[in-house]
Amino acid sequence: MKSLLGITRRSDVIFRADGRFDLTSRVVRALGISPGDVVDVLSDGSEYYLYVASHAENTSCGRFEAQVYLSKPKGGGLHFRGTSSRLCKAMLAVCGAVNKAALPCGNVTVDSQGRKLLPIIVRLNLAEK
Repeated sequence: MKSLLGITRRSDVIFRADGRFDLTSRVVRALGISPGDVVDVLSDGSEYYLYVASHAENTSCGRFEAQVYLSKPKGGGLHFRGTSSRLCKAMLAVCGAVNKAALPCGNVTVDSQGRKLLPIIVRLNLAEK
């Protein structure tokens, strides 16, 4: 017999080749993300961590790369979307993906600078499963 669902794990963050990325409500709540925040990915060479690089009150003047906003402004939900060609290309290269990387995340940790870091599991690209 064969399972119809296969892998039941759902992705938390999606990076696309066109430069768009999506964050689920789980990620948004875990990191305390607000509309207008700028996100980035830290790496120590083997692990990758999503974090808030700059909060909305610091980005009120000017345009910023990887600034996030609600994907559905009217109607609720906490799914956020942002654009950054550099970030998406880098994450796709790390995952070995061409068009899309749908990745799960671990549990939040706090680094020595007090930033909340969310580990991204780059070895499990759910878009290819």
